[in-house]
Amino acid sequence: MTKTLFCLLFAAAVVAANPYVRTLLYEVSAAPAHQFVELHSAPDHPAFDLTNWRLVTSSSACTLTCQLGNREFLLVDSVALSSGEVGFGTFRLNPQGDSIVLISDSGPVADIVHYPRSPTCHKSAPLPPANGSIAFWNRDDWTGQSMNWYADSTPTPDGENDNCSRIGGTVNVVGGDTLHQFYVFASGTNGRCNGDVYQGYDYSVGGLGAGKYEIRAEVFDFNNMEWYEGIYPESVTVGYSQAVSGIDIVVSVPGVAETKTSSVLPLLRVSGRTLLLGGDGSAPVKVTLYNQVGSRVSASDLGPIKGEKRIELLATLSPGVYFATAQKGTYRSTVKVVLW
Repeated sequence: MTKTLFCLLFAAAVVAANPYVRTLLYEVSAAPAHQFVELHSAPDHPAFDLTNWRLVTSSSACTLTCQLGNREFLLVDSVALSSGEVGFGTFRLNPQGDSIVLISDSGPVADIVHYPRSPTCHKSAPLPPANGSIAFWNRDDWTGQSMNWYADSTPTPDGENDNCSRIGGTVNVVGGDTLHQFYVFASGTNGRCNGDVYQGYDYSVGGLGAGKYEIRAEVFDFNNMEWYEGIYPESVTVGYSQAVSGIDIVVSVPGVAETKTSSVLPLLRVSGRTLLLGGDGSAPVKVTLYNQVGSRVSASDLGPIKGEKRIELLATLSPGVYFATAQKGTYRSTVKVVLW
C-alpha cells in the first residue's frame, strides 16, 4: 500500500515538474539552397486547422491556409507559398541567426524557436549546419517529457527527424536492495533530456545533439525513503546520429548525494590497479572497495589528503568488476573499477 501510494504521489510530482507541452515546429533549414519549416504535432498527433495561422521570421511573414493532419508533416517553403499550396506570403531565414514564430489565428504564439541559442532545449536551437537543418525531439513517457532542438546533417523535410544521438548504459547500486524508481539525465550545451528506463536498471537517453554531456542518475530507495544521486565521472561525447553505450552509473546507498565540486570530491580516477585521489587536506578520506554484488572487499582510513595520493589495489583481487567509494565528511564519490 505504501509503495503504491508513493508511486501515485511520484507520478503526480513528475507531471507537476514536467508540464505537458505540445509542439508544432519540427524541423528548420536556413540553407540558402532550400529554406523551409516543417510542422508536425508532437508528442501526440492531433489534427490542426491552420487557416489564418501566421509564420513570422525577422524578415518575412506568411499566412497559412491549410490543414495539418494526424501524424502528418507539413512543409512550408517559398515553392509551396508561391503555388498557394499551403498559404501566401514570404518565408526567409537569416542563416546566421533568426527566430521562427508560429502564431495561431486567435493571436497567441503557438510555438517559437530561436537560433543560435545555448543550451539547446524547447525554444532554443543550435546554428543549423551549412547544408543541414535543426530538428526537434519531443517525447513523453512515464519518466516525463524530453524536448530538445539539435543540429541535423541530413534534412528530412517530408518525414520523421533523424540524426539525434543516444546515450545508454546501466545504473549500478551499491548498498541498496529495494530500489524501484530512478531517473537518468543527460545535460550539455547541445541538449538536456531524461532517459527511458528499461527492464532492470538499463537506461537510454535519446534526442541529443552532437556534443559533450554530463550523465547522472537519481534513485529512490524504499528502505530509507530517500533519493540518492550518482554522477558518471567523465563527460560523454556523442556525434551526429551516434549511439554510445556502456555508460554505467554507480549510486551508493545509503549515503549522501554525490557532488562534482572539486574541493570536496576526493576520488578522481582509476588507472589500471591504481586509484588516484586528490584533496585539499580539509578532512579525512575513507576509501571502501565493493565487489559487483555490493559486498565490501576492503576499507582504508587515509586521513586528510592534500594534493594527489595513489592507492595500489591488492594484487590478490580476482579479475572482475568492483566499485571504489571515497568519502570525505558528508561527500561521497564512487567509480567503477574493472580488473583484468
